[in-house]
Amino acid sequence: MMFTCNIDSFLENELVKIRGYFYKLMANFPNDSFEKMLGERKEWLPLIYMSDEVIVIPKGNGPFDKQLGKSIKKGYSVFIYHEAVKEYCCKFHLENEYESALSMVLAHEYFHSIHRIWDEKAYLQDASPRKGISMERKHQLTESLADYFAFSWLSSHEGSDYMAVAKHRKGLWKEYAPANWPYSSALVFVNSPEIFFEILRLLKSNPAMAYRKLSS
Repeated sequence: MMFTCNIDSFLENELVKIRGYFYKLMANFPNDSFEKMLGERKEWLPLIYMSDEVIVIPKGNGPFDKQLGKSIKKGYSVFIYHEAVKEYCCKFHLENEYESALSMVLAHEYFHSIHRIWDEKAYLQDASPRKGISMERKHQLTESLADYFAFSWLSSHEGSDYMAVAKHRKGLWKEYAPANWPYSSALVFVNSPEIFFEILRLLKSNPAMAYRKLSS
């Protein structure tokens, strides 16, 4: 599998570009607390850690059983599991789009990191189950939001390998929607991007309503 430059340098440069796209996209999300958070962290970027660890997803209902990346609370850092990304590319015949696949994972995890800073409760079990929603449903909300952002980032590069990976990812959403793959809910945002912002806002203020909106 070919890589045209130093992988660490690639990810660092890519993250700066992803951040710029994020700020441009989120200019369409008027929210005082969100704008305040962005203003305080305008130059902020998470630390990126490359790991060759392979983490199997138990009892998954999606197309791939390995974790590609993760965002953690400590420092809101991002981990990229590059061996799993390589395996993902081989499975779906994306060997020539490895860099774009890495960018997809990085954008997805960057969104998680910045989202956690603004709304950490979206990633935690509700203290009052009667008023909140299950972690499974929260997972569906947070993953669909992050995957749509990554898709949107890739789709902004028309006529490139990025676009090819975006089309591939959208195809997986469609194929695995009947299996209730959490990421497939991102399809809702493709046809109605404004719902992306509405779900993001509702997830912070009323998670149960956010889930009903996503599922309607």
